[in-house]
Amino acid sequence: MRCRFPHLGSLLLTHSWNGQIAGLKDFAPEDRPNSTIVFWTFRIMVGLGFLMLLLGLWGAWARWRHELYRSKLFLRFAVLMGPAGLIAIVAGWLTTEIGRQPWVVYGVMRTKDAVSNHSALEVSITLIVFIVMYVAVFGTGIRYMLMLVAKGPQPYGQHTPEPEGQKRATGASFVCRSRPHRSGDRLAGRQ
Repeated sequence: MRCRFPHLGSLLLTHSWNGQIAGLKDFAPEDRPNSTIVFWTFRIMVGLGFLMLLLGLWGAWARWRHELYRSKLFLRFAVLMGPAGLIAIVAGWLTTEIGRQPWVVYGVMRTKDAVSNHSALEVSITLIVFIVMYVAVFGTGIRYMLMLVAKGPQPYGQHTPEPEGQKRATGASFVCRSRPHRSGDRLAGRQ
């Protein structure tokens, strides 16, 4: 089965009902990006996006069935999908940056003409400052997360009391509570 939308491509790309869309071979070879890299980075970005959507839908379904924390397959998939967001962002960035080559501004300025007039020392100092700042920020964040992991979860009811005069926040509680047992629950005898 083939689904066709006449004129949609020309309307989106040329803003004209009957606009012509130029193919890659219509451009001179020196004006073309590396299409192989763009082809794969785009597919990695979109594929990971769909997998993240699947993870969210599966998680909602498992939560509705009260199996969110018991489904080993779901939990393994969730762990594997941990870096998916970052990888998808990097793949999208590569798609954008490689796909626009050799232009900085299409038809106006090429990448080779956009080189700034800074010395190697100035560029090196800037790079070192960025590296030091990122190591400090991410190092602090990772240290804090490792401290939280080392502390471990606190049992329900043993959380630190709230300061006097402050109202407790309403909304969803992030503390896991045991739920009442249902008849036929395979874990009912284990608790």
